[in-house]
Amino acid sequence: MKRQYFLFDLDGTLLPIDFDIFLKKYFKALTREFLDLASPEEFIKILMKSTEDMINNDGQKVNRVVFEESFFKLLEVNNPEEIMARFDKFYRERFPYLGEGLEVDNTSCKIIEMLKKKGYGLVLATNPVFPPEAIRERLSWSGLKADDFDFITHYNNMHYCKPNLKYYKEILKNIGATPSRCYMVGNDVEEDMVAGRLGIKTYLIKDNLIERGNSTIPEPDWQGSLAGLFEYLKLNS
Repeated sequence: MKRQYFLFDLDGTLLPIDFDIFLKKYFKALTREFLDLASPEEFIKILMKSTEDMINNDGQKVNRVVFEESFFKLLEVNNPEEIMARFDKFYRERFPYLGEGLEVDNTSCKIIEMLKKKGYGLVLATNPVFPPEAIRERLSWSGLKADDFDFITHYNNMHYCKPNLKYYKEILKNIGATPSRCYMVGNDVEEDMVAGRLGIKTYLIKDNLIERGNSTIPEPDWQGSLAGLFEYLKLNS
């Protein structure tokens, strides 16, 4: 029998944070690295536009390339290698401090450990708008590590972003699985539960719920807290 897979969102799901608050801290830290090129307000504006272009990627290039092409054009720089070196240094040296003071329980670790013991494949299906270093770091804040997962989406290995269904199709292709053998767990109704349109069973985590009122998204197959999901999966997986 072919393996079954659980796909997990990260921010607000396995990592119980308010992503809007995290973004404010992230922007504040990142803009300090580029004050010689743009004001914080202008830099954030450029960063958001380039991220939007990445989210609207048509699949011709990996997300990182789409971001870089948009970012360099808007910032009007002639030394892209030096700029990306700054980003790399930021994620290596400064980004880890954004997790200071974050208090999380071990529910995520218990869920992942249980599913691994039961033989499920695991995918970290976070929106791939960050480099792998930033995703591995945020994952560590939840007590987990990259080796816990069979596949992790990031901007180096994906050609689409949530809520594009092609994002989920690309994951399925990478892990060699069919929708009927997969489960998507996330806290964002539009970005995560949209996977249900492909026939993937969906579990909505409501601890840090993000809901934009899109009535076209299929109802989740299960919904509740992350702790509630652990109890549910103990009995039903």
